[in-house]
Amino acid sequence: MSAIRSRRSSRRRRLTRLGAIAVVAIAANAPMVAAEARQRLDYAAAHDPARKAAVGVWDVVGDSKTRAVHAAVLHTGEVLLVEGSGNDQLRFDAKSFSTTIWDPTANTFRKVPATFDFFCGGHAFLPDGRLLIAGGTRKYEVLADKSPDGKKHEFLGLADATVFDPVTATYSKVPSMAWSRWYPTLVGLGDGKVVAVTGLDDKGVLDDGHTEVFDPATQTWTERKDLRRTWPTYAALTLLADGRLFYSGANAGYGSLEVGRTPGFWNLGDNTFQPVPGLPDADNTETAMSVLLPPAQDQRIAIFGGGGVGDSPVASKRTAVVDTKVASPTWQQGPDLAESKRYPGAVILPDDTVLVTGGGRDYRGGDSHTAQIYDPKANTFQPVADPEIGRDYHSEAVLLPDGRVATFGSNPVKDNAFETKVEVYSPAYLFRGPRPSVTVASEEVGAGHLELTSDQPISSVRLIRPSAVTHLTDTEQRSVAPVSMSQDGSTVRVEVPTDRNLLPPGWYMLFATNGSGVPSVAQWVHV
Repeated sequence: MSAIRSRRSSRRRRLTRLGAIAVVAIAANAPMVAAEARQRLDYAAAHDPARKAAVGVWDVVGDSKTRAVHAAVLHTGEVLLVEGSGNDQLRFDAKSFSTTIWDPTANTFRKVPATFDFFCGGHAFLPDGRLLIAGGTRKYEVLADKSPDGKKHEFLGLADATVFDPVTATYSKVPSMAWSRWYPTLVGLGDGKVVAVTGLDDKGVLDDGHTEVFDPATQTWTERKDLRRTWPTYAALTLLADGRLFYSGANAGYGSLEVGRTPGFWNLGDNTFQPVPGLPDADNTETAMSVLLPPAQDQRIAIFGGGGVGDSPVASKRTAVVDTKVASPTWQQGPDLAESKRYPGAVILPDDTVLVTGGGRDYRGGDSHTAQIYDPKANTFQPVADPEIGRDYHSEAVLLPDGRVATFGSNPVKDNAFETKVEVYSPAYLFRGPRPSVTVASEEVGAGHLELTSDQPISSVRLIRPSAVTHLTDTEQRSVAPVSMSQDGSTVRVEVPTDRNLLPPGWYMLFATNGSGVPSVAQWVHV
């Protein structure tokens, strides 16, 4: 009996120890289990059908493994993510320069080697859909505490240029610019040429107003000595219907508070500049973003957010709009953003609204996890679902052909970290009933006429030029309405504007929207 009692006692002690271990294990894993449970509940709440139909939904769809500093939507439906050396001195020294192509439909990523360091270059689409990339990094900066002379030495720019072909996924070198540029602005013009301005030169000095133009027909650059004008780096310039370029004051980075900060019209015919007064919070346009509001025929431009010059911690919640068609344009105050932010992304949607998302409340940090949709007609913001991933410096947001918005990048100053995951926003209009199914009779838009078929009545058609964005600068993005539209049964006839300053030559996403505001998947057309 004594032996039996001893065995029972030993078994009880083992069970007690096992129970204690189990309790400890459960207690140790409790936070993880609770966090996973919260994530499941949050996911279920975010994906509730009624909520999606009200405010849309965000989803992290993958990891590009790419330091996306630039993003361009290609007429193949894919997205080119450019990192070059990716703000990494070691990669630069190793000449490890890369780009990535993301296919949003298959959700796949493939690498394409870069021919030089595209990091912090500029880009614009050519009429045939190829992407011109010019400028980039010749040498990395040296901070004062690591410099032999105790002085900071800025990044040095490149004069190199290349063209990316979306169909063959290859780069072709073209002649270099006359001037080296780091943080340049490239703008496509109505005649298909591309103008290049600003940037830091090969000595790290702000370009002294040199303007040059690339002609895709001859594959040559021409320096325009008659168009000398100094701008801050990545100056936000927009082509207007009268051929002038409008400068909103938004920019990203280098230049003093006194040089080139005044918004206004730049006339490429005679190099005159007409200032536009009244911009609220005018000292805080650095790291702001501006957009030609939809439809482009209205010729109104909005500016969102921004901050102080350089590494200032100041951020602005300012929204302002200017009507460039009136005789004496002045900026008008718009509704404030949800919070002050630098680096906000602003994306035109097919329903003539603008998604404003992300940004940082400080210089390269303090991520703002807020998103709003701006209605230009009502001059109001509507809060929508908030993104999970913060996006600040070196981040991008673009409209995809299926009507969603994709966001990339973010490079907080702490540890020079870089976000490589891709998050996609599905607007509420995707959850409000069946989408129109649309086909175009021809991809080529001839003599201003376009015919398409639709399985639903169509209330509007928009031609949206795909984005090529970096550092809050997107000179490509615009949404153009047709001159007229009529529908007979399933056949929709559209008269497209023939003004190439309003509708520059190139590829466009054609969205047809029904009476409930639900857009079709875009059809690509070539103007």
